[in-house]
Amino acid sequence: MSILDNIQLILCNPANYGGTRKANQIKYLVYHYTGNDGDHDTNNAKYYQNNVVQASAHFFVDDDSVTQSVPDLRIAWAVGGKKWADCNKTGGGTLYGIATNTNSLSIEMCDTSADGTLMATKETLKRAAELGSALMAKYNIPIERVIRHFDVTGKHCPAYFMEETKWQAFKRTLAAPQEDDTMTKEQFKEMMDEYLNERGQIEPSDWSTEHRAWAEGIGLIQGDENGNKKYKGFTTREEMITFLHRLYGNIVGK
Repeated sequence: MSILDNIQLILCNPANYGGTRKANQIKYLVYHYTGNDGDHDTNNAKYYQNNVVQASAHFFVDDDSVTQSVPDLRIAWAVGGKKWADCNKTGGGTLYGIATNTNSLSIEMCDTSADGTLMATKETLKRAAELGSALMAKYNIPIERVIRHFDVTGKHCPAYFMEETKWQAFKRTLAAPQEDDTMTKEQFKEMMDEYLNERGQIEPSDWSTEHRAWAEGIGLIQGDENGNKKYKGFTTREEMITFLHRLYGNIVGK
């Protein structure tokens, strides 16, 4: 199941976001941080639902859940505003006027640990990366267009990803998301059939030579239509019943 199938919806006040757009207008994915020390996705979404602040984001993410606050095809007011004055020093704002509210989706990362440090937990970062990867696939957003709020206006957001090496390390978790290792019933059956067939082809051990000769000699083991006796294979109930019936016949006489 995709993370997109398990998102709760708490829409923010309509006064906090803009008009509609088409899916093909979405070109950028922008990461933010809430700037709070000890918060959750639900609390943030409810705040934007109950207050008019003329600002918004599409998603809030914490350790164990994701809440959507603005629909994908509505314009969140997340990366607008003036360019920060210190961009020449920080290197921020390089995409000012290029990545906009209209052509981007915004993800806000919460800080569930109230410890005096503004930093998302590993669980939140993992969930934020999973959400980002799913949105990239849905809207064909390349990794080069996964950016920070910092890259748009120069705002120090997320502050803990202003350092380029840390930001690139996080982006690598999106570029190479974990593969879905869920196995379908058909795939499992195919795998088991192949495994059982391989087991049946293994040659028997030397120590059983005498015993095999006896069992074959009295007809207990007869093999399949190809003569394969599958000594290393597993025994089904019907094979066991057949074996017992043959053994009984040898004891009491056929």
